[in-house]
Amino acid sequence: MYLDPGIGLNNGQANQGAFGAIDGEELRRLGRFAGVLLVAGALVSFPAGVVLEPAPEAPAHLIGLATLLTGVAAFFAPWERMSAKWIHVGLIVSTVEIAAAVAAFSDDFAFFYVIVGMYAAYVIRDRSVLAAYMLFFAVALLAPLVYSDGDLNDQVPQILIVIPVFAFAVFIVRYLRDTLELREREYRLFAFEAVSLAERIRGRPDGGLEGDLEERLGRLAEGEQGTRPRG
Repeated sequence: MYLDPGIGLNNGQANQGAFGAIDGEELRRLGRFAGVLLVAGALVSFPAGVVLEPAPEAPAHLIGLATLLTGVAAFFAPWERMSAKWIHVGLIVSTVEIAAAVAAFSDDFAFFYVIVGMYAAYVIRDRSVLAAYMLFFAVALLAPLVYSDGDLNDQVPQILIVIPVFAFAVFIVRYLRDTLELREREYRLFAFEAVSLAERIRGRPDGGLEGDLEERLGRLAEGEQGTRPRG
């Protein structure tokens, strides 16, 4: 789970940086979730690419295959032994693969940017880093206007639809994630305060708002059992 940097955090066992403090189990969950999204996106894109008119050249379908393999690699990667910085690699690679699909197949594939943006909004805790990614995604969305030989009258309306949907989706995910994290911090603070009060009542050293909450609860439970009369 996400850990509050100021409460009960073991810095030696958590990754720090743009993604906040993430333990190995949470990093594995996020990495595997990214793999599932990539595999699902690749599988969805194959039939869409087949029915396009005019049909793209056969080598273009290697993009979908590359995305599929990327997803499989992300799912089976040993995330618990990896740095959280590898999530950056996944975000950048998936964006490049979507951009390649847009160039080789159709502008319709740009809607996949919404999925990547939502994932980024969920996993990235540093707002400045998230803002940089939003700029990166915006450049990728607008890139077809520069290199495409198609009619701008067809491309501009689609981009004007994708960008607001992208922005709304990112905002909603970020808002819900921040709200959840705020509630988690409040509940965790309440738990520390309750344990601290129990320690003072029992005459034990007050651990304050630091340390391992589960370990402190265990010591209190042991003390309770030790004070019970034996019958």
